[in-house]
Amino acid sequence: MPNLIIIGGLKCGTTSLHHYLSLHPEIAMSRPKELNFFVAELNWPLGRDWYAGHFDRGARVRGESSPHYSNRPSFDGVPKRMREVLGGDIRLIYVVRDPVDRMLSHYLHNVGGGYDDRTLTDALSDPASSYVARSRYFFQLEPYIEAFGAERIAVVGREELRDDRLGTMRRAFEFLDVDSGFTSEQFEREWETGVAKGGSRFRIMDRAVRLPGLRAIDRNFDRLPESLRWLAERLIHDPDAGEAPKPELPDSLREDLVERFHDDVARLEDFAGRRFGWLRPTA
Repeated sequence: MPNLIIIGGLKCGTTSLHHYLSLHPEIAMSRPKELNFFVAELNWPLGRDWYAGHFDRGARVRGESSPHYSNRPSFDGVPKRMREVLGGDIRLIYVVRDPVDRMLSHYLHNVGGGYDDRTLTDALSDPASSYVARSRYFFQLEPYIEAFGAERIAVVGREELRDDRLGTMRRAFEFLDVDSGFTSEQFEREWETGVAKGGSRFRIMDRAVRLPGLRAIDRNFDRLPESLRWLAERLIHDPDAGEAPKPELPDSLREDLVERFHDDVARLEDFAGRRFGWLRPTA
């Protein structure tokens, strides 16, 4: 079983972090990246043997990354299942970013996949939407703190991973108690998904793997030949594509969102012990 779980957040850089961690000789990250085992509505019915089969028993650190693990209230009970199966001796990493920027990337992802046809203002101004809930980072963290304790959780800012990659990875390795001096030339590549997920090929592939006859392929992605796995990864997670350009939010909407997230961000910063510099005011 794993002893490291990256619990999200969605559109915050988990693909990049998963890849960087996998380069370390003491760390084995799952293939595919997102196993979604502890979500009752997704892969929980596949059972513990299916889940355990994705990890290298010989690795000192064995991990996976599933952003759906921080998707309450849509997917509740994840920390409880995780604690029951894995016990308390695991480490959790939560990757976060400016919550308003995350919402915008999330919205563009859904529009690109054909799952949301609302206007940007209508979608992001809905206080009951998953766009809002998944940007309330401390709200998502609370059940994990209760289940595992604060000392078992590390918070990584996407902006930190972008602007100080070596320092951020060193701190992550220290948290995982592996050689913190490890570096790789591949740290220079940022595995973004914005451009790739804005095109028609993403929409076709994303919908295809949801069809009943193809779900088994999605769940057993890691069993495909290496050449096929790499082709699929590059179609969806192209490291050379860069991030898609984003539209500007109306000032009134940004002001509302800044106010909405203010208290949650303050609690997250108190937990992390540092300021992230988010929630830019309008000019």
